[in-house]
Amino acid sequence: MDSNSNIYNIYMYKRLFSVALLLGIMRIGFGQDAALSSSGSYMKEYNRNSLTIFLVEGGRYHSELKSAMKNVVVPAKFDNNMLSKRVLPPLQSSDAVKAELESMDVPKQILSKWFSRNDDGRFSMSVIHERGLYNATDADVLEASATKLGLAKLQDAGEKLIRQSYVMVICFGEIKTMEQIYNEMDESKRQAAKALGMEFKPVVRIKNGFRAEVAGFLYRLADVPETMNDFYSNMWIFDDDSPSTVAEKRQKFDSAPFKLSYVTSVNTTVEATEPNMGNPTGRSEMLRRLLNNSVDGLVSAFENKIEEWKVRTPLYSTFPLRAKIGTKENLQVEDRYFVYEYQTDRHGQVTPKRRGVIRAKKVVNNSHIAEGSGNENLRQTTSKFYQIAGHKLEPGMFLEQSNDYGCGVTFGVSAGALGGIYLSGECLLGQYIGLTQTKFFMGGHLGANTFDLTKCGKFGSTSDFAEASFAFYGGELGFSKGFFLLRNLSVSGHAGLAMEWADALDTKVKKSRKIEGALISGFFGMAGAQAALNIRYNWQLVGGVNYYAEIGNAKLTDGTDDDDTKDLGVTYSEIFEGRAGLNFNCGLRIQF
Repeated sequence: MDSNSNIYNIYMYKRLFSVALLLGIMRIGFGQDAALSSSGSYMKEYNRNSLTIFLVEGGRYHSELKSAMKNVVVPAKFDNNMLSKRVLPPLQSSDAVKAELESMDVPKQILSKWFSRNDDGRFSMSVIHERGLYNATDADVLEASATKLGLAKLQDAGEKLIRQSYVMVICFGEIKTMEQIYNEMDESKRQAAKALGMEFKPVVRIKNGFRAEVAGFLYRLADVPETMNDFYSNMWIFDDDSPSTVAEKRQKFDSAPFKLSYVTSVNTTVEATEPNMGNPTGRSEMLRRLLNNSVDGLVSAFENKIEEWKVRTPLYSTFPLRAKIGTKENLQVEDRYFVYEYQTDRHGQVTPKRRGVIRAKKVVNNSHIAEGSGNENLRQTTSKFYQIAGHKLEPGMFLEQSNDYGCGVTFGVSAGALGGIYLSGECLLGQYIGLTQTKFFMGGHLGANTFDLTKCGKFGSTSDFAEASFAFYGGELGFSKGFFLLRNLSVSGHAGLAMEWADALDTKVKKSRKIEGALISGFFGMAGAQAALNIRYNWQLVGGVNYYAEIGNAKLTDGTDDDDTKDLGVTYSEIFEGRAGLNFNCGLRIQF
């Protein structure tokens, strides 16, 4: 055999070895993202998903939404696989959407994006390598640096991200302006008032903007391992391929029937609103916000259904709790995570057991390629958390994203000032202001009692007012700031405003010329403190104390129109003894 033949054989062996190596790396990548326990369940690690977004055409505001799709924001936790065409024709079912996407060669376009396919049909590994490194954590980098393959291992690991290529399709239902919604509410109230023989009062229009019902369909690249086997073996163009081989491989790729698989669908309601004051934002801008809010709302809904979309990472340290996730994973202050520990029973079965619940306290900016930083740079590489429920946590346990609304509802009883049964709702504000356990709250109460109104000197000394029964109802709103003293015990302080109306239950009192069927109202400033003890991670026993300080005199009012109010010249507590001052309360809070 001559030297040219030897050179050719060596060259062919190198070519075959290269292809085999690519296939081996691919199989390793597909096999190592989960460790199979003896129970058959997978202990999955988290890898970045990629997202391609489409909008289904239709509706009154389609032209503005179509324009907004040009700059739609892909959430930071996803690699961006957006394509040039982003709008689909009107479609109703998930099967119709899938067929349309495949007819548009969307799977092929996504693969072309992953492998940077150029005009002559050649591919590049640059995007794969870059995303593999970006997906890696500092721990991955430190481990890889200790091997002969080094960072190349992390670059090649990017191939396993290909199968986590998702396509999300947004389909808007009816989009209503807040004006339309308020008009519908007014019409409902008008009909109810007419049926009850009462005066109609329109709703207060506090917001403008849009509200919409949105459906989302989700797909992913289908049969990725088999597809990639064929891709590397028969479609990858090498530099020394002959023109005929290049043409053949290009034709194979162009004609290959790459497919999508349907994953699931969700429905949600989204808004893009602002306070109804000053100069309103233009329609196009509000619809742009509605589109991006729809993306975020659908992603959140899909995260609750798809395991691969939930961020997972080891708990890196305690005192304080830290983990190596941050802006790259779209982590925000007050995001909730469950903490699990794998436990083995006597039969050798390994199962995850929840040990605690934590929320993000300080989010680190890790939107860069990991550098293998160790303990010396904890503040720069780890986000800080605080525990809100559960048992003692240890490094090595793992965190799993568990979305919630950051809201809670409390119902209970109170005694003293503004006493009765009460119901209140609260919402965490940390995502917007960066302070943990800061909440906006709003609530209402209902009670009844009998009072001697002759004592205040405003209603005369008739026997009708000596033992007058009243129903009380009112509301309050304000802000609170809480702190966790222990894992399952928190305290908070709060302040706000409250108002109460008193409605006479006695017919003679209600028809007296002194009251004439109107309501007696009082206005208060309030402050207090509360303690909460966990029953479960999202159920708490609560108890607290409030102080209600009267602001101004009591008013005689219909409860809705300030122009018809009359100053009674005495304070609310002079009329209703004990309705101002200290209040003690207890109840049950449910968080969701």
